[in-house]
Amino acid sequence: MKQDGVDIAQDDGILTVTIDRPPVNALDEEALRRLVAVFEQEAADRSVGAVVITGAGRTFVAGADIRSFAEHDATGGAHPSLRLANDLFNLIEVFPKVVIAAINGACLGGGNELAFACDIRIASTEAVFGQPEIKLGLVPGWGGMQRLPRLIGRGPALEMLLTGRRLSAQEARSIGLVTEIVTADQLAAHTHDLARRFAVMPPLAVAAIKERVARGASESQGQAIRDDEWTFNDLLSTDDAQEGLNAFLQKREPSWKGR
Repeated sequence: MKQDGVDIAQDDGILTVTIDRPPVNALDEEALRRLVAVFEQEAADRSVGAVVITGAGRTFVAGADIRSFAEHDATGGAHPSLRLANDLFNLIEVFPKVVIAAINGACLGGGNELAFACDIRIASTEAVFGQPEIKLGLVPGWGGMQRLPRLIGRGPALEMLLTGRRLSAQEARSIGLVTEIVTADQLAAHTHDLARRFAVMPPLAVAAIKERVARGASESQGQAIRDDEWTFNDLLSTDDAQEGLNAFLQKREPSWKGR
């Protein structure tokens, strides 16, 4: 079902979210609002085990809607896409299921920032990456200046941010920006298979790991570890943990219930 440039499809417990805004799948306010609504709605849907985000055609997402920035009067307040995109990406980071970016082409600016918010990034051999905002006299406004250094380290991140140059899929893999590279014709099937592996993991533990990794980044290491202890203890009291422990001791496959 396509709406506001976002196509949603569900198959085999996998929700596939496709950005479809020709010619380059640039994200505008309507698309961002649609994506926020999708992730808010699907968080509690037990029929969805994992999410794949990709782009239609030969582009992932080539950034934001540049024309809307050029036409915006900044003296009247911040561009509305800033808060929308940051709310969306924060939501994806703590979304209780694994979110995989299937990067099938140009992944630039806001598209790159969208990929940073995902848990895993799989790229086709044709993908290219970059943060070209500096060439417009701007900076990344959708979280890129904070997530990128945490993802690949301060030095490589600054080099990307300050030059605005494009990286090939191979270079992105070498600095840890993407997890894996596959050929373009393999990307959809490979990503779907990977999503299926995550979809059958214990849902409460998946959600807890994602939340603690995201929240812990803003805490001191000592405090984060203390909070991890509480998370472990909370999970230990769940039916899923008891099932997992008993299945291990009984040498059988566990059956997760999400409670």
